Amino acid sequence: MYTCILSLFLVKGQLMVDLKELKEISSSLNILYVEDDRDIAKTIINYLSKLFNEIVYAENGNDALEFYKQKEFDIVISDINMPQMSGLDLIKQIKEINGDQNVIIISAYSDSNNFITSIKLGVDGYIVKPVNYNDMNALLYKLSSKIKKFNEHDINLEQQKFLMDHISQKNQLLRQYTDVIDKVAIVSKTDLKGTITYANDFFCEISGYTKDEVIGQSHNIVRHEDMAKSVYSELWSTIKDGKVWEGTIKNKAKDGTAYFVHATIFPMFGKDNEISEYMGIRFLTTKEEVEKREFKKKVRSTYQEYKKSAIEANKKIAELNHQLSSKTQNDNFKDETIKDLKEKLGKFKSQVKYYEDEIKNIKMNNENRLNHLADKTTEVNSKISDKKRELDVKKNEIKKLKEDNELKQKEIVKLNNELIDQRKIIYDLRDTIKNIEEDDE
Repeated sequence: MYTCILSLFLVKGQLMVDLKELKEISSSLNILYVEDDRDIAKTIINYLSKLFNEIVYAENGNDALEFYKQKEFDIVISDINMPQMSGLDLIKQIKEINGDQNVIIISAYSDSNNFITSIKLGVDGYIVKPVNYNDMNALLYKLSSKIKKFNEHDINLEQQKFLMDHISQKNQLLRQYTDVIDKVAIVSKTDLKGTITYANDFFCEISGYTKDEVIGQSHNIVRHEDMAKSVYSELWSTIKDGKVWEGTIKNKAKDGTAYFVHATIFPMFGKDNEISEYMGIRFLTTKEEVEKREFKKKVRSTYQEYKKSAIEANKKIAELNHQLSSKTQNDNFKDETIKDLKEKLGKFKSQVKYYEDEIKNIKMNNENRLNHLADKTTEVNSKISDKKRELDVKKNEIKKLKEDNELKQKEIVKLNNELIDQRKIIYDLRDTIKNIEEDDE
């Protein structure tokens, strides 16, 4: 779903741009290009050099910031994930220096948090790798035209700031309803009472309702009865305080089927800084992912219980050694203690087997889900693959638990052997005492 979206702020119908026209308006402009992958950078630089006056290349955010402080650039193009300083951190610092700087993001990732952060920073464009040059040309043409217009009309600094602020405000609204968000996320708006005032096409596609059926209705039209009321109480309490709420929600479509979303709900403020409405951006997730998160919590909890039990077992072993050293330990007590430790070891083995079976079941369910979800989106397949790798990590953790159990079993065997040796010593001592008593008689 994300991979088919190549530019965040491009207007439909403007994808094809004449390179000759682009070069005419961009040949005098300078670009700061930031990319840590040298192979990708070489390709992009070679392409941009044919269109722009100068391309200054930086391999990381720190170098780029130093270049920016030394020279003015018409456009900054940056990757997001880079060593030393991320692209978003770089843009934030650049915007602090010059709030009107034209910025384009090029990234291999379409994460919703990056989209939202880019919007807040006032980024002019977002292009997803691999780069579609038609989309990039359209975005460069749009920015170059804007820059040329400013230069031709000799707009003074105050007028330029006013115009850029006005454009930024318009872009802020445009970005909230951009076509990209409509395609990759379930978006809706409500009034202060929770009545739906806007729903995008993806919302209708997933829920099964038409826009006419949801506009004017309460948002609980898609609420699933399995969701606890306390979740929605917390949600409303958070957003009414002007804060952002984020979490996983189980919704119900018109036909009764359930679907899971990772939702981000945030308040929208009016001119008087009062909340005027609420907007929700949701990304589809799966029941299996929710189950895996719960399973991960159970594994952590079980491991903590195991460590606690191991500490208690070590304490009992220390007590047993102390009792053996005084030669007063009761044999039955020692046998019961060993039996208790063996029973606990057996329980640990059962727990390990249970989680192995759980992993097998979840893996089987994931494989079945993959067959169903493969036709819908390659993104979901990628997420499932990531979860499989997490399962492999859990297998390794369980393997370590089994190895720890085996070590504990060896320690018990060793302890049992020491008990046998201690018994022999006690028996020998008893015989010695008996002989001494007989000699005294």
